[in-house]
Amino acid sequence: MTRRSVLLYSAGNLAALALVAYAANQPWVEGASSSPVPASLVRAWLPFALVIFAIVDLSVASTLPAESREGFVARHFALYLASPLTLLLLYFGEPAVLPAQAGAFLALLVAAFAANAIHGIWLSLEHVTDRRAALLLGAVALAAYLAIVPYHRAVQPTASDEPHYLIVMQSLADDRDLDLANDYAGDHYLRFYPSTLEDIHGIHVGPHIYSIRDLGLPLVGAVPFALGGRTGVLALISLAGAALAVQLYLLLRDLAFAPRLALLATAGTALLHPLLTYTTQVYPEILAALAFVTAARLMRHGSGATARDLALASAALGTLPWLTTRAWPTVVGAGVVLAWFALRNPRAASDAAEIRHGSPETPARLARVGAAALPFAALVLALSALNWLQFGLFMPAAGYFLIRDQQAVFGLAPQVGALGLLFDRVFGLVGRGPLYLLAFLGAANLVRRARDGHGAELVPLALGWGLSFLYIADIAYWWADGSPQPRYLIATMPFLVAGVAAGIETIASMSRARAFAAGLAWAAAAWGTLVTFAYTVIPTVGYDLAVDIRESGSSGRLFDYIGRVVRPDPGVFFPSLVRIDGASVALSVAWLAVAAALVLAGSRTTLSARAAPERALDVTGLRQSL
Repeated sequence: MTRRSVLLYSAGNLAALALVAYAANQPWVEGASSSPVPASLVRAWLPFALVIFAIVDLSVASTLPAESREGFVARHFALYLASPLTLLLLYFGEPAVLPAQAGAFLALLVAAFAANAIHGIWLSLEHVTDRRAALLLGAVALAAYLAIVPYHRAVQPTASDEPHYLIVMQSLADDRDLDLANDYAGDHYLRFYPSTLEDIHGIHVGPHIYSIRDLGLPLVGAVPFALGGRTGVLALISLAGAALAVQLYLLLRDLAFAPRLALLATAGTALLHPLLTYTTQVYPEILAALAFVTAARLMRHGSGATARDLALASAALGTLPWLTTRAWPTVVGAGVVLAWFALRNPRAASDAAEIRHGSPETPARLARVGAAALPFAALVLALSALNWLQFGLFMPAAGYFLIRDQQAVFGLAPQVGALGLLFDRVFGLVGRGPLYLLAFLGAANLVRRARDGHGAELVPLALGWGLSFLYIADIAYWWADGSPQPRYLIATMPFLVAGVAAGIETIASMSRARAFAAGLAWAAAAWGTLVTFAYTVIPTVGYDLAVDIRESGSSGRLFDYIGRVVRPDPGVFFPSLVRIDGASVALSVAWLAVAAALVLAGSRTTLSARAAPERALDVTGLRQSL
């Protein structure tokens, strides 16, 4: 864009923002509702969203070819009409439902801006580098996440484990220590929790109380908490979510997916539930997913990876136990691959013989081994030392070890947990994110890619995800209730995102039933969008408790809410693995059959595409198919 175009764009946005600010500060706005949410929306959150999307859209417009830029900018300014529409809503709306309606308007505005920006990136992909495209996509994701945070912060109090992470940050910010005795005894936590916090997630050590929560997020979030309280922490998690979107796009490009396909898969997962939802939660899972995908990408050169890449991958894996104890299976899966790459000589096959005869390669190999081992070891030893200072035990996860007799961890029924994590009516992934069914369709595609030279990146992703999935499936409380579903799958979601991309490519490669399969994929994306909208506008629909589901047999708050306008009740299509009955067993078998059929269909398509290279995916085929 020329300097004149940038100045005109900036002047137009400033003028539009001035009109928005003038209209929003009319005296009647304050009295439109007894809730402060509608007034805050039009006076603060809406202008904030318009500002950040104006900046993002300017960045996108600068990459567009001249013939596409005019229409993109026109759509950008047309979205300013959301402001007068919101004022009309406040003027004529019912005060009792205005807060939710205001949230709906905000969510729709964010969706419209994000869709326009994604379309702009789509048009510019042929003119920008992968890194530039990834950064633009990350900027769009960050703008969407930050625009939603104020509304969620206003209407949804912290729940489940969230206040216990925040209280550690409060202790670090206010007292400069990890002793929570005075924090639980006082009332400062009322800043982020609406009532008395009676449940103490800590261990008494003499007069002190130390948290059993993993300390990675509290240590990283202490400064943002000191600056902005809970909102500051959510801004940090939004930044991590945007960085995750950047890494996911680059991961898919590493795996040789077409740019537009990579954009579709990344935008379709990063901007929908559960990834978008968890940028509004005070949990470490988004940061863990970022560390996981970063480690995998650093290993993409396999045994040819530099010592620097090995060291950084080691450090990324070393942060996972700090963020969540449940990440140890992921660490083991990806760590084994990292160790193999470090030990293997990229230039010779006779590694053992070279070491035995004192080859000149030996010092270089030892340096690689040290680079791969020392950062991880240092981080785990530091975590163990911190636990020793708190609990007197020199080991990671010492707090959980001390309470091992108070709560059964393993349920010894991994088949139930595995089905539940994917297909459960209330706590499963597929019912709330059906787009991830594409990962079954793309399974054979990923296997082919691993065999064709991308195994160095896919194997650690697959092993990390697989071991984590098996471990969580065997946990007695695999459902992770009290938080939006499915919390325990978020940390290893990058592997599933790669599967979604492979599934989209498989559909575009089909010689038969391509239009039908593409229609089902779009229907899945539409359902995921509806679910994300519900979680955004009424966050309480994501907070179910397993004990309530067992007693009532309910389909959960989300399906009860959506079931008011969708018939039949969506819950009838899914089994309940929390309250198992005959119908649930039959539905579980049916969903297993669906998954197997998708894997088989994907395998046949992949074999056919490999046998007929002329059917290979190109940009035109992707556009026509999807």
